[in-house]
Amino acid sequence: MTLLELKRKLRAIQALGFVKTHRTGDTGIGKTLEDLLGIKENNIPLPDIGEIAELKAYRKNATSMLTLFTLEPRPKGGDRDRVLLDSFGYSKRDNGRSKELHSTLSCKRYNNQGLKLKVEKDKVRVVGKGRRLNIYWDMEDLQKKFEAKLPALVYALADCKEVRGVEHFHFNQAFFLEGFDFEHFKSLVKKDAIVVDFRMFYRPSGSVRNHGTGFRVKIKQLYNCFDTKVELI
Repeated sequence: MTLLELKRKLRAIQALGFVKTHRTGDTGIGKTLEDLLGIKENNIPLPDIGEIAELKAYRKNATSMLTLFTLEPRPKGGDRDRVLLDSFGYSKRDNGRSKELHSTLSCKRYNNQGLKLKVEKDKVRVVGKGRRLNIYWDMEDLQKKFEAKLPALVYALADCKEVRGVEHFHFNQAFFLEGFDFEHFKSLVKKDAIVVDFRMFYRPSGSVRNHGTGFRVKIKQLYNCFDTKVELI
């Protein structure tokens, strides 16, 4: 569909008022909007922009965070993860792991493991309390990863209420977003609206298992990562 057709469909959905969820649980809001738009997957081919826009639907009262993408920092290789585990990892007696590191990093303060982020001109750097680290993400790598994951986005918001124990949504705000704005991205990292999650541990064999390093954003701040914003409803 074209952007104009999408806008017309969203306005018709808005006019419906509160509609009953099509699926219980957290994913109900996305499933409901997909069904109302008549699409089978969470992306929309938009020929007038020459690409596919991913559809994201959120509850206006949501306070959770979503994963933008996963990207391992530089330098590449297992030594980087071993430095993090050996210096900042911890052990739990009940899972048999010698060390693990499930840790959320932000800019404003060190976390419980003594790690934080620092935004530089061309890097986002990992800083360790009492340990000099050379672990970082290049801005160019971050930009390429973001643009590959979210080249364009249809960002829809809904008010929510329960009717006899069943969730209902009123989709009444939506934007078409494109053009990743890296200055905004850096600003959101500095404000702790975007954080980084490390998820790794030592296997019994001594090798490292890394579940992927995720960049996560507060749902209400995702809008601010884009330069072009077109109001649809």
